[in-house]
Amino acid sequence: MIDPRHLRTLRALGDHGTVIDTAAALHLTPSAVSQQLASLARSAGCAILERNGRRVVLTEAGKVLLNHAETILEQIELAHTDLRHFQQRQIRHLKISAFPTAIAGFVAEAVARLGVRLPGWHVEIEEAETDESLTRLLDHDVDLAVVMITSNHPGLADQRIDLLPLVVENYCAVLPTGHPLAGTAPIRLEDLAAESWVLSRHNTSCREVVASACAVAGFQPRVKHHATDFAAAVGIVAAGLGVTVVPELGLPPVLPESVRIQAIASHTPKRRIAAAVRRNSDHGELVDALRCAATDRCGPQVEGAE
Repeated sequence: MIDPRHLRTLRALGDHGTVIDTAAALHLTPSAVSQQLASLARSAGCAILERNGRRVVLTEAGKVLLNHAETILEQIELAHTDLRHFQQRQIRHLKISAFPTAIAGFVAEAVARLGVRLPGWHVEIEEAETDESLTRLLDHDVDLAVVMITSNHPGLADQRIDLLPLVVENYCAVLPTGHPLAGTAPIRLEDLAAESWVLSRHNTSCREVVASACAVAGFQPRVKHHATDFAAAVGIVAAGLGVTVVPELGLPPVLPESVRIQAIASHTPKRRIAAAVRRNSDHGELVDALRCAATDRCGPQVEGAE
């Protein structure tokens, strides 16, 4: 009989490519991974791996079994969900991964509220950026991942993952106190076209969000300084070296006196945040708590509104 645990190991091998990387992802030794795959081959009655130079790769039979593994494991996940519906005790142990500003902004608050409402629930929080969170979700290291929705995360399109929207967060402009636009009514993004900008590095999600909004507004920002940490970016602006835009949750709790925060009234960059869960898993109470805390912090957002 095929052991579902061995199917999970096979799926991890399909995701990570090598026995060593699979072992690291599953917190096992390479020897344990090899033993599980050998046991799976015996149960299947055929070779599922073959040597290709110094590496092992899936045989054609192994690829067939991998395709079935996805269906089998998805059904097991669905069975666990259905069984939980019949459980009378409200006791659960869950693990969430999220990026830092989401944790500080609403994830920790959501977990605290959930603990008061459902004292039998034990939820752990771990910090991880979106790509790492998605990998850990598929490796069953976490039960839910709070992620940013941008096109530079191909893992978001994985068919094993469901994305549940939590909140759409506006960016705001950070200007030096003496800037002509500081202290005025909400500005337009295009008003900053001629400025020197502080932005995060290329290929980061926040850089993509801002660059896309600027393109729609009809300009490309003149980036003079790079800072992925939002507090560092605000610090550069405070020194009078440029301007930046920061998502609401990314604003430092204490702002330097030499900066001003301005709302952006048109072509506002927006950060779309979602809960990623494995398909057919049921974490509705947790998602609802996250959505409620995020909305309390950022306010209800309407897509497409300027």
